[in-house]
Amino acid sequence: KVVADAGLDLRKAYPELDGRVLGEVLLTPTKIYVKQVLEVIRACNVHGISHITGGGFDENIPRILSEGQGIEIHEGTWEILPVFRLLEKYGKIAHREMFNIFNMGIGMVIAVSQDEASEVIAILEKQGEKASVIGRATDRPGVEIR
Repeated sequence: KVVADAGLDLRKAYPELDGRVLGEVLLTPTKIYVKQVLEVIRACNVHGISHITGGGFDENIPRILSEGQGIEIHEGTWEILPVFRLLEKYGKIAHREMFNIFNMGIGMVIAVSQDEASEVIAILEKQGEKASVIGRATDRPGVEIR
């Protein structure tokens, strides 16, 4: 819908995508994280796991939180993929709304204690994944993007 409404051409290479064709970028297969997550579960005390799909951060992350909890996401702690910047620009979508619609380059959130975060990152990076601490749980319900 965003692509059609914005008049974007799926066959066109866009400078924002480093000259890649939009249709090819959008057809990038979903990554499957089973092996990586099982490794983390074996080694760490995982409090929750959220696959960030349709509904973005706002619909997916709260499912793993206890009642009364929220999440504070720190934008800038990971690279937002160029395709999301392109969709935001041409689709004229408010920046905050992008996090409600798309995963913004975060395929999965694994909730662990602050003490175990570096171990989780090391496990994932050893398996060739990019990983970072992107936020923290709060006692304020909802999803805050900072």
